[in-house]
Amino acid sequence: MDFVQYQKFLDNQWKQLEQRIQDDEDFQKAGKAKIQISEEFFFTLDIKGLSGLLITINDMKKIDKNNIPICKGWNIEVLDKTILMSLKNNEYNDFFRDIVNLILTKINQEKINQEKSVDFFFKNLLSAKNFFDSDALPKHLSVEKETGLFGELIILSEYINKKYSDEETLNYWTGPSQKHDFTTENILLETKTTKNDGKKIIHTSSNDQISPIFEKPLYLSFVQIENDPLGKTLKMLIDEITKKFEKKSNVLINDFYIKLRHYGYYDFHKDFYKDKYVLKDCNFYFISKTFPHIKDIKEPEPIFDLSLTYKINLEKCEDFRINEEELISNL
Repeated sequence: MDFVQYQKFLDNQWKQLEQRIQDDEDFQKAGKAKIQISEEFFFTLDIKGLSGLLITINDMKKIDKNNIPICKGWNIEVLDKTILMSLKNNEYNDFFRDIVNLILTKINQEKINQEKSVDFFFKNLLSAKNFFDSDALPKHLSVEKETGLFGELIILSEYINKKYSDEETLNYWTGPSQKHDFTTENILLETKTTKNDGKKIIHTSSNDQISPIFEKPLYLSFVQIENDPLGKTLKMLIDEITKKFEKKSNVLINDFYIKLRHYGYYDFHKDFYKDKYVLKDCNFYFISKTFPHIKDIKEPEPIFDLSLTYKINLEKCEDFRINEEELISNL
């Protein structure tokens, strides 16, 4: 089955499970029903509507228990030959099913065998656990995060993809999980996006984010977008990239969606992203040793984990600006 077919299969299994727990008295007495997805994975649902996952394991010694994520949002019981994972709050059902479906689809598409699939599942789930560690449901992206994602996807599709294959391009997009938005074999690239107001001012999220202190050369892309009724919404841009990946590989689509989830983008929030944008301008900068940045900070001994944020006026950084061709050649 391809990506779409397997996602539909998983959605249908959840629906069948809901029907079972509703209609079958034996399941109601037991308080829980399950349905098999693969040799080792079973969806579960209890009479309170809480989704879960039952994983069967032949040899528990081969499982790295350090990869099993513990958080507020679910219970995990590790037994002799099974791991039982159950949500604590049914308001998280949609989010839980979404991320579980994506990871299981990736396991299916890449044909990961039983011995490796469980560790693979938990490693991928680990990066999404922050949503379930919160006391509140994941919210839709703020306007700042929405425009930030829009800008990163512009750089991904319009610039990184000019030099690299689809697979490499997606692999180099590290914004959802690492300090910088793109990490190629040669450079680091940070992207800052603003709605065009004529000003070239960026905010740093830490004292060293835009600093020449890393092992690889660091570059900055400054993306200016503006509202335009003839432009694209965030969802339209995501669909456009998805269609491009569809021509290459189902695995690519799945990896793309998982990264979007790690960023905080969920399809159920798509109606919040109604603004349409067009790319107004894009400028690139090389963060050399003389680029303005915070250098040595000496804090008193009792102060630790110090973090500073500040703004940079790029209009005063013209000496560091490079053209598109130079950026792409260095990528």
